[in-house]
Amino acid sequence: MLSLTEVSFRYNKRTVLNNISARVESGDCLAIVGESGSGKSTLLKLIFGQMDVDGGSITWNDKPILGPKNKLVVGHDFMKYVAQEFDLMPYTSVSENIGDHLSNFYPEEKKERVTELIKVVELEGYEHTKVQFLSGGQKQRVALARALAKRPEIMLLDEPFSHIDNFKKQTLRRNVFDYLKTNNIACESTSNVDVRARISIGKSYYCT
Repeated sequence: MLSLTEVSFRYNKRTVLNNISARVESGDCLAIVGESGSGKSTLLKLIFGQMDVDGGSITWNDKPILGPKNKLVVGHDFMKYVAQEFDLMPYTSVSENIGDHLSNFYPEEKKERVTELIKVVELEGYEHTKVQFLSGGQKQRVALARALAKRPEIMLLDEPFSHIDNFKKQTLRRNVFDYLKTNNIACESTSNVDVRARISIGKSYYCT
């Protein structure tokens, strides 16, 4: 379980987040809702350990998530963060991007895993296409599949469908969140999706 307890963060003496509290169980998803500049992406970066909290605490299964003051290498093996910048390898194929961190000692399992995720994000037929030739929406789908490849326990998604057209958005959203639920993967997303809980960032803070 992910637990946020009275999390606060300040930047240049300006309060960005103030006393944010929430809990997310395995298989559940929490939507972070707020206007642009309200601190939604900042909250994800704090959970990922990319920055240090100024107050409160963040834990996963009762173990503290440490920031750069206490942890030299940013990130955690059990957690994947899909940022708005995608962080893909442009000169390699879709399949190579998705399978980049999977072991080559088991080529058949790796191939099956990549094929499975390509179906989840609806990129069949683009397996051998280099990422540099994809549209923004297609790149975003590759980034989602790449993050899922090693079966993380929790996913942090920063506007995961922002580059995807309306024709694909609804089915893709359903595919991804059904996959997370089926595989018991917790999720925090800055996209306003149909989930069990929401937390509002801005003038008021709540979690239901």
